[in-house]
Amino acid sequence: MQLDFRKGRILAAIVESYIQTGEPVGSKALADMLGNCVSSATIRNDMAVLTAAGYLAQPHTSAGRLPTPAALRWYVEEMMDRRPLTLQEKVDIKSALSAVSGDAARMQEEACRVLADLTGLCAVACRPAHVGASISRIDVMQMSPRNMGVLLVQDNGFMRTRMCRCQRDIPTKFVVALSEYLSRRFLGGPLTAVTVEAMQTILIDLGEAGLAVAPILSAFYELALECASSRVTVAGQMNLLRQPDYPTGRALAHHLSDRQNVSDLLTNGSAQGTRVILGSDNAPLLAGSAVILAPYALGKRGQGTIGVIGPIRQDYVTLIPRLEYFAAHLGRMMSELFDDTEALDFG
Repeated sequence: MQLDFRKGRILAAIVESYIQTGEPVGSKALADMLGNCVSSATIRNDMAVLTAAGYLAQPHTSAGRLPTPAALRWYVEEMMDRRPLTLQEKVDIKSALSAVSGDAARMQEEACRVLADLTGLCAVACRPAHVGASISRIDVMQMSPRNMGVLLVQDNGFMRTRMCRCQRDIPTKFVVALSEYLSRRFLGGPLTAVTVEAMQTILIDLGEAGLAVAPILSAFYELALECASSRVTVAGQMNLLRQPDYPTGRALAHHLSDRQNVSDLLTNGSAQGTRVILGSDNAPLLAGSAVILAPYALGKRGQGTIGVIGPIRQDYVTLIPRLEYFAAHLGRMMSELFDDTEALDFG
């Protein structure tokens, strides 16, 4: 339904009042908001039309109207004037992100925590599947005859280490040979190639020696599993439980504990520009919720996605520009990191 100028003004006023107060709006209050240039009777007629069109809901017979997700979507896409960030807000975001450091995965994790703290919402982020998906380096390091360190480096420079202890002394030459064996088998390949079946095959190939180094192989497998799951980050789930008048917050926080659910949410739909998912656009569990996602750059490797999830009643005028500025600055930091990583030699 195409809205004429008057109905658009009325609907925008209802949305803005709801965002500020969370309460239904009546015709008399709307007339005051509009400077009494439209009569209460005309406003009531237009509200009835907007209700029939699915833009407004009436919680009680005698109550005013509340905007539906369709109204909020219309407001964000057609009517909203984004409030430019102040210099202080930009400084605060840059300052908060200045503490974020490390490789790509840790930078995304820390940025998510910063965004959750800045907004008081749940923050989510995701890198493309191909970024950090292959193995650049594998090392087994002997700390003592029985204590080993396993190092795994991804193609984005992200590295993880894990310590393990074998049940008996392992000769140094065998540790070196095992490191070379794992490198020949997995170096340059995808993380998904490190499977339980692959570990079982290696144990069989090594024979009796395989039992001695089983803790090393187990540590290597767990590292690969951690790296593969680090593509998706969630922070600030507890913020969903602190929101007033948000009955689905607890169930949504539980839903987001499964990283696959988060990945599905972030990768569903176009990756171009800022996306706003309102109400049950994506899933029934999102009823009463808003998901705002913005892309961030990864240099020549494409782009990731970062965003926030919270109640549908949000100050979109401020929140969307803040998220976009945050994502743009994070993208500059990540692009610099990837440019540096491409210059490194892990051989």
